[in-house]
Amino acid sequence: MDRRVLHLIIFVVLCGCLALAQANGKLQIHFMNVGQGDAAVLISPGGQVVLLDNGVKNNCHKSLSYLQQLGITKIDYHIATHYHDDHIGCTAEVLQEFPLQRDAIDRGGSYHSATYQRYLSAVGSHRKTATSGMTITLDSSSANPVKIEVVALNGNGVETTNENDLSVVTVIRFGNFDAEIGGDLSGYKIGDYEDIETSVAPKVGQIEVYKVHHHGSRYSSNTTWLSLTRPIIGIISVGATNRHRHPTQECLERLHNAGVKTYWTEIGNGADPEPGYDVVGENIVVEIAPGSNSFTVTYSGAMVDRYPVWGASETPAEAIPIYAWSKKSNVYHYSGCRYVANISPLNLERGNSPPAGKTLHEGCPK
Repeated sequence: MDRRVLHLIIFVVLCGCLALAQANGKLQIHFMNVGQGDAAVLISPGGQVVLLDNGVKNNCHKSLSYLQQLGITKIDYHIATHYHDDHIGCTAEVLQEFPLQRDAIDRGGSYHSATYQRYLSAVGSHRKTATSGMTITLDSSSANPVKIEVVALNGNGVETTNENDLSVVTVIRFGNFDAEIGGDLSGYKIGDYEDIETSVAPKVGQIEVYKVHHHGSRYSSNTTWLSLTRPIIGIISVGATNRHRHPTQECLERLHNAGVKTYWTEIGNGADPEPGYDVVGENIVVEIAPGSNSFTVTYSGAMVDRYPVWGASETPAEAIPIYAWSKKSNVYHYSGCRYVANISPLNLERGNSPPAGKTLHEGCPK
């Protein structure tokens, strides 16, 4: 065989191996530790790559290094939740090294910042405005495609100019498994924040994995959101020296009361992690095989936890009922409320829906 032909064959084979080096036959969602910001990379079982946000301005080595280690050579789709520096701050750097093949999806409109202008230049003609109901299908010829659905954006009909609340909300659907990524969405009407979560929750539905909105701020993860989406685990992308004091105790209490185990990319600069509920694990990797009734969470390099998906024969091990009450009282509590400990075991009842005819304990949890 001609040596030049042999070299060409070897080159093509090597290129093909590199292109699929990151694929392992499972759906992978890598929540990268980028400090106080957000960046997640999804890899379909067939090797298609979607980047959801890309990291923090002036701190792009973290995103770049992680993607390099995965063996990624290109990005098929890029989704920007919103236009803040800690979510799209590395667009130019990432796409220069890992060229974008298809669409760069965002909320449309504009934003006044140098980072936003760099984002526009980097995505160029690939830019595409999201619409509610838009769906990206990966591995479309496979028996087990991955679907990424845009369920809401730009406040979901709620009038707001707060950039956080304009976030694009996506749900990743793969068989019976669902994961939600919604940027910095808020769940409380405070100052210029609006409650967007409550109206979006029914569109999202029940999920296994929740990328905790707004890095665990006190404005995120309201009780309606948690009771309707019922996440099994939450991912908190946070920085050790952040000035916002994320994650907050208020947000963590709501997550804990809903039975959500959380995985943090860093220790944060707010509330301390609670043993049994919170794990600081750096890069957090969620994986599930086609047709599987369970998914894994890999953290701290090699530690692995396994959870059943909703609808499997067993209830998720870390899930606990959201509410608790006494049969003889006209009030009910969140399970984490200290008053629950005072209820006689003979009268104690629990459930994931508020009991009929009772009112929520004022100020709960306490």
